[in-house]
Amino acid sequence: MDYAPLENCDLVIEAVFEDLQIKKDVCARLGQVCRTGAIIATNTSTLDVDLLAEATGRSADVVGMHFFSPANVMRLLEVVRGARTAPDVLATAMQLARRIGKVPVVSGVCYGFIGNRMLEPYMRETEFLLLEGAHPGQIDTAIESLGMAMGPCRMSDLSGVDIGARVVNGQHDAGALPPDPSYRVVVRRLFELGRCGQKTQAGYYRYEGRTPLPDPLVRAICADLAREHGIARRGVITDQEIIQRLMYTLINEGIQLLDEGISYRPGDIDVVWTAGYGFPITGAGRCLWRTRSDFLRSRVRLSITVACEETSSVTGRRVTFSSLLWPLASA
Repeated sequence: MDYAPLENCDLVIEAVFEDLQIKKDVCARLGQVCRTGAIIATNTSTLDVDLLAEATGRSADVVGMHFFSPANVMRLLEVVRGARTAPDVLATAMQLARRIGKVPVVSGVCYGFIGNRMLEPYMRETEFLLLEGAHPGQIDTAIESLGMAMGPCRMSDLSGVDIGARVVNGQHDAGALPPDPSYRVVVRRLFELGRCGQKTQAGYYRYEGRTPLPDPLVRAICADLAREHGIARRGVITDQEIIQRLMYTLINEGIQLLDEGISYRPGDIDVVWTAGYGFPITGAGRCLWRTRSDFLRSRVRLSITVACEETSSVTGRRVTFSSLLWPLASA
């Protein structure tokens, strides 16, 4: 690649493949080529912005600008503030985002930032439910009954099963996955089989054009994986269990982001999930993250506790509560 045309740019956004070493190499080159004072932005969706900033040799000039896919359609833009990002660089990224019609939200640095960090436990429970005997249509229908634009399986097929699988595989290679060989095995197996979603006409569903249709092969794949990993299949999984396991773990992770200071305000989590993931603005999804919401008060705190305890007893996996959940719920 010829970097010379970038020498006089005010802002350069790298969007190469989501591989840490490749991105570090590109960032190092940009740090050498870009003029003094130019902003170097990374479009990474999960990687450590501080490591990429360090690679440039000029960390103050670096900011994350995570455009959600497809970038020409999705309004959300996560602006990721690194440990040494200069205030004027952050302000410029926010102003630019608004100028091009995006909805920007500032996030701190962690795996997946706000959106994908919260997506991980949501997809984790989706996959465990599939292994336990639920099917994609059942899970999506239950979640869409809340007003979500689409359930997790349809969403994954639309964004690309391969993208999710590559991220999980990258985490595996980095030793960052939980010590559970069954963790996220469904998306990885679908990817191995070339089922990358709508673009290959097969993912969690099979497709006629853009219409998702049930695929018995996916049920067989999940049954085989369950056998392989010693996971008991169940005949009855209710919509209530699906909703509790997906939504309560999602809420718990959002509260954990607040506790860690990754998300600076509850409203930022609202914006990420309404603008980036189709979370309903009104009705069943009305602002679950407000600190004054009934959802965070004691009676629902108890529901979250019971649901997570039930999940633990059924699956043998322990759900870890955010330490901020209890004071928020009792406030």
